[in-house]
Amino acid sequence: MDEIEVYRNQIDQIDQEIRKLFIQRMETVAKVAKWKSVHNYPIFDPIRETALIQKNVDALESPDFKKYYHEFLSTILKVSKEYQVYLLSRGVL
Repeated sequence: MDEIEVYRNQIDQIDQEIRKLFIQRMETVAKVAKWKSVHNYPIFDPIRETALIQKNVDALESPDFKKYYHEFLSTILKVSKEYQVYLLSRGVL
């Protein structure tokens, strides 16, 4: 097997784990959306979002990854908020 194939297989395995974690996260996001709906809490909490991103980016040891991890987290949060809006607008909760 070529070296590139070894790396691609590693990425495929990592992507499978990410998919599992994504599902777990979105299931939890649905629970958060339900709580927010019951307690009349806004979907977007800028203080929480800023703190979450900062805490996780600060935990990285490699400065080379910080910018990209910030973008990665921002995208996850964007998708999570969109899913909450979807659930609430559809009356799914």
